[in-house]
Amino acid sequence: MAARTAVRLAPKRLSAVIALAVIAFSACSPNGPTATPSPAPSATPTPSASETTAPTSNPSADQALYREIEDQVIAIRGLQPTNRLVPTIIDGPTLVANLTAEFDRTNEAEDLAKDEALLIALGLLPPGGSLRDAYLDLQGSQVIGYYSPDDKALFVVSRGGGLGPTEKATFAHEFTHALQDQNFDLDSLDIDDLSNGDRALGRLALVEGDAVATQTEWMLAHLTTEELTQLIADASDPDVLAAFARAPAILRETSLFPYQAGLGFVESLRAAGGFEGVNAAFGEPPESTAQILHPGTYPGSGAPVLEDLSGFAEAAGNGWLERREDTLGELITSVWLSESGVREADASAASAGWTSDRIALFESGDDHVVLLVTDWATSDDADEFEAAARTAIAGQAFDAVIRVSTTRVVLVFGTSRDAVDGLAGQVRTGGCC
Repeated sequence: MAARTAVRLAPKRLSAVIALAVIAFSACSPNGPTATPSPAPSATPTPSASETTAPTSNPSADQALYREIEDQVIAIRGLQPTNRLVPTIIDGPTLVANLTAEFDRTNEAEDLAKDEALLIALGLLPPGGSLRDAYLDLQGSQVIGYYSPDDKALFVVSRGGGLGPTEKATFAHEFTHALQDQNFDLDSLDIDDLSNGDRALGRLALVEGDAVATQTEWMLAHLTTEELTQLIADASDPDVLAAFARAPAILRETSLFPYQAGLGFVESLRAAGGFEGVNAAFGEPPESTAQILHPGTYPGSGAPVLEDLSGFAEAAGNGWLERREDTLGELITSVWLSESGVREADASAASAGWTSDRIALFESGDDHVVLLVTDWATSDDADEFEAAARTAIAGQAFDAVIRVSTTRVVLVFGTSRDAVDGLAGQVRTGGCC
């Protein structure tokens, strides 16, 4: 799935494009490789169909096959189209050119710098690291197709120039996105809301999980054993796996999540009410990654309560300004803990029980300080997070952990003792959070 940068704590999601990456195949194919493969956080938005060039084949020659696949997908998904689509077939270099052009068009340099600053402060991007470079390196090797809600156009990447099982399965996946858009209006999901990246990622998981579930059924019903074998081989390309391995963990995990966890979420909805249950979820979309990870909490847990931290820069001291504010959510909290010295299993356990959070980055000159306000379902959940968080911030120059209540834990950490002390004092006296 795709959008502008995928972070705001994980480069943004949807926006102009919904993309399929190779990981979707390994995630859903019955005999997919067990090694962690390629991500699909979302191919960045792409230029309009009229701007896309260098097709590797003539789509009209295969139009009858595309129409046949569309009929098969419609029968599986149970949604009626308002418009049929013929994909534009592009090659690998054209894909990379499209992704790069769209990334640069939709990402302001200042916004990108803010995202990088927060990720660096959290240790999720190395000092001086380029989110743009890492994101495009990952996406250029992983994306094998995308649907543009803006242009109502569908693109399939054919690196070999033919129409094989990978291209056919990609079309089935992307046509599912077209059906979603035509029936539910994907723009209405607000997956581009920069103020709440966690909710955006949760809603993206609904969209991608639905497409993977439909694609999987189509593959098992309409691909031969030989074609499934070829599809798995395509997903196991060493260059693809290498690009995934060298990507920062925040990009890898947020790339995998919509496809893998999203599929589990959608299957739980189908178990209770079939695809009608999935349709209903588009009318009441998830509010967090926690609801995706724990489908039993959907939809009753409601929207997390979000703090507004913008007014607390002055507590850090004169000259301090808020640079970035967002919500981490359960998934990224777990990634942050595991990348900060907490064992992966412990990080996952310590993130469960999450109910809400808000994170803000404040800066003054070369100094920074992070304020993270978290809420937990029970005091035991808060205890577990607090213990893991103390490990995670142990390497910071200055830090403070404040237990505001039985279920609220506030962290303050950064490079300035005065700023950390100022914010921590504000928290302890009840002036903040």
